[in-house]
Amino acid sequence: MANRLFNSKNSMFCEKLRVVLAMKKVPYDVVDVRADERKSLIAFSNQRKVPTMDIDGQCIQDSTILAKYWEEKVPEPTIYPDNPSDKGLCLMLEDWADEDLNGAVMSFRRAKTDEDLQQAEKDLAVHLENLDLLYSGRDFLFGRMTLADISIYAQLHYLYTSLDREIDGKYTHVHAFMARMLKELGVPSIKEVA
Repeated sequence: MANRLFNSKNSMFCEKLRVVLAMKKVPYDVVDVRADERKSLIAFSNQRKVPTMDIDGQCIQDSTILAKYWEEKVPEPTIYPDNPSDKGLCLMLEDWADEDLNGAVMSFRRAKTDEDLQQAEKDLAVHLENLDLLYSGRDFLFGRMTLADISIYAQLHYLYTSLDREIDGKYTHVHAFMARMLKELGVPSIKEVA
């Protein structure tokens, strides 16, 4: 099977998918969409969205859809919890990370004024406080790394890799979670992507 990932190195959604592919040991070639201003991506898929994969000529887009696709093709190790209700919660948390947490993270990118930055800090703080409680006393949300953890990690990691921001040290459980993810993924530094 020939797999190509149309990838942007610092995209949190591409990073999420790269982690899933690494967990499942799926071989793939990388097409850096920045190298040709997305021309190869547009030629293949008629759009600009990443991640996109060419799987034996089949075009599949979106990190959530691709994660599900690879879970079905390569079920072990699984990216979902075993219990069906936990899987439902995992998928809800993945969606929350991809939408709500992403919105808070991206507000730093959209900020034009000091007031915008202060609001972005406040908005992100709400999520970080909740995550700090959620990761209190647990390594991963469902006992082992799942798609929910991967999605949360990818969003928060973007702060370091693309926005040159750091998470306040008072969120000790979030910091411990990020350190566990780096170790689990074999990423040597918070400033490097998976």
